[in-house]
Amino acid sequence: MISSVPEEFASVLWWRAGGFAAAVQYLEMDWPGDDGREQRVSVTSLSEIQDELAQAIEAGEQPPAFDLSGVPEQEGVPLAVKNLYYRILSNNPRYKYAYDFNAEVDPDGLLRCTVSYMPYRTGDYPDGFCSVEVDSLRSLIKVARDGLGQENIPIRITNLSLTVDDMNKALQQVGGGYLFCQLNRDGTAITVVPQGGLTLGEARARLAEIDGLAEQVFLETVAAGMSQAEQAEALYTYLTQNVDYDFRYYSHPGEMPYESTTAYGALHNNLAICGGYAQAFQTLLEKAGIPCITVSGKAGGENHMWNMARIDGRWLYYDPTGDRGRADYGFLYCGVEGEALDRHTWDADWFNRLSEALFSL
Repeated sequence: MISSVPEEFASVLWWRAGGFAAAVQYLEMDWPGDDGREQRVSVTSLSEIQDELAQAIEAGEQPPAFDLSGVPEQEGVPLAVKNLYYRILSNNPRYKYAYDFNAEVDPDGLLRCTVSYMPYRTGDYPDGFCSVEVDSLRSLIKVARDGLGQENIPIRITNLSLTVDDMNKALQQVGGGYLFCQLNRDGTAITVVPQGGLTLGEARARLAEIDGLAEQVFLETVAAGMSQAEQAEALYTYLTQNVDYDFRYYSHPGEMPYESTTAYGALHNNLAICGGYAQAFQTLLEKAGIPCITVSGKAGGENHMWNMARIDGRWLYYDPTGDRGRADYGFLYCGVEGEALDRHTWDADWFNRLSEALFSL
């Protein structure tokens, strides 16, 4: 018994015997630690719940249990709180690592919320999870391109600064319009979905055909000794002279083939809309070893796509759709600074960040 040992050891033995935990339980105290007791917060309004939710999501933690006894109208609170969750993510897109949410009132009258987090935010990957490491947008793009033969490419994201929106937007640079790549629901894989009514194998075969067509155009168009700027202009001239715009996009959109939105339409059918022009130019520049991305935005108020390319260390813009048929009259958008795109609007900050992330020297 404790009374039979020296006094200086009695308190230690009492602590180890669980006396402290018993006292805490007896006094109904909340104490942080390993006793498993949940944190509870009394609230009087939905705004207080929203503040607590936002703090928890920011930290990647579970919210406390909410005592609703001070809330005037409790009926419908779980649905209202779920709407608060969506509002928080809408106002803070970087929180999209919180990919699911549940809220319900238990019989004890407490509102309990559960947030599902992508493992890259919490580190909670399953034991034995086999994946490819992703630590940047550059490595994300590479992993996606290398794995296009799979429907799901398992990944382990190790860079907490990467946001879900940025990663999904970066993945739009992969697949050439025939394979759509994006993060799966919990961010543990890149999903690869064929487009244009093709199977995965047919889409991969189409991309291989595009690659062969681009190689042929490159060999026939680019001469030895050309500078990067000269190569880019030669390939740009080829596209603007040989590819017609598919005006069925306006007159009979239901009759326009999917091919016209891709580089295949431009390089095989010599017929495309802006997406086909831009993707074809990107593919051609890649044959020349020139870094290039497709840019999406608006021109004249309509959805549009064009290109950014790194020419002799400078990022310049090219819009082959806007310059189609102008080879003999002078180009408006061939290797220009952003200020020259007077009819274009786009998220320049994002595309600058993407280009530097993918091709920084």
